[in-house]
Amino acid sequence: MGPDSTTATAAATAEKKTREQAVLEKLTAVYSSATPEDRALVAGLVERAKRKVRESAVVRLTPGAAAILFFDHNKQNRTWRYAVTEEYADIIVRDEWEFTNQGIGFLDDGDLGDGQHRVSGAALAGKTVEVGVTFGLTRGSIISIDTGHRRQASDFLDIGHLADSAVNKRKQSMVKQAFSTLKRIALDDEAARPYVLRPGNRDLYNAIKANDVLLNEAIAIGDDSVHGRSATTFKANEAAALAFLFLLKGWPKAKVIADLDVFQSGEDREGGNSPLFVAADQLQKDAQKREGATTTARFAAAIKAFVLHEQGVKAVRVSDIRNAMKAKTEVNAAYPGTAKVFTMAS
Repeated sequence: MGPDSTTATAAATAEKKTREQAVLEKLTAVYSSATPEDRALVAGLVERAKRKVRESAVVRLTPGAAAILFFDHNKQNRTWRYAVTEEYADIIVRDEWEFTNQGIGFLDDGDLGDGQHRVSGAALAGKTVEVGVTFGLTRGSIISIDTGHRRQASDFLDIGHLADSAVNKRKQSMVKQAFSTLKRIALDDEAARPYVLRPGNRDLYNAIKANDVLLNEAIAIGDDSVHGRSATTFKANEAAALAFLFLLKGWPKAKVIADLDVFQSGEDREGGNSPLFVAADQLQKDAQKREGATTTARFAAAIKAFVLHEQGVKAVRVSDIRNAMKAKTEVNAAYPGTAKVFTMAS
């Protein structure tokens, strides 16, 4: 890890702590403003839990009561993650909260055994939500909660009969790779916003459904780009994700197919150091190293090459491509159209 990556890691850690502190301050404010009715509601729930009777109820949980549960009756839960709380809060604020079988659960000593992120999300959102409440949990019960694999967005697509399981998992990976790259190369937070996938499945699920036609086209393009070739710059899945990224940014399908064909071949069809050849050559060399670049960095290099090619550039330096792989380097993935032929190589 070099100095640049160390600095980036430190900055990310500092940003995380700042966001976490901001969420805690908001939750504390809600807790401090809790009404006597909020406290009475919590007291009733805790008293009912201590009866050690296995039963359930549906409760309208106010923000103040939710904050009290989070701070005062949340001693036995797993590690709290502020980002999950933010996700629940956002769902509630957008009126997308659904009543499900996953509510909150009380241990028989009155502590919250399950649901700390739901109650903290309700408190952070500042809106009353209807939740199912289960009483009579033991410490043995909470060990069994969520021991299985967490559902992925692709699982919900399977339930909705959108393609088959293998294809759905592939689309999920494609969206993650494309969105991560577009978020990385965005000029600012506002430009990155459409490509932020918040923790959980909702954003990813919606992105897959909204772009299903493009994803299907990209899969076909990616598969065709490796067909009949023993070695390619990207394997089929990554090629499909890159094709999806370009289609999402408005590139003509024919251009994506043609440029990807050249890129995957690893051949220089321009008679010099053409952008697509230089990028393919560098990425193929990187793939042979023990520590290759990240997917987003490799995609950024490919995007730079594709754009330069469409701008009519016939020759580039290796540094022109490798610089695109660095964090904070400006790379615009929008289709540029074809310009006059010129060279960037000295």
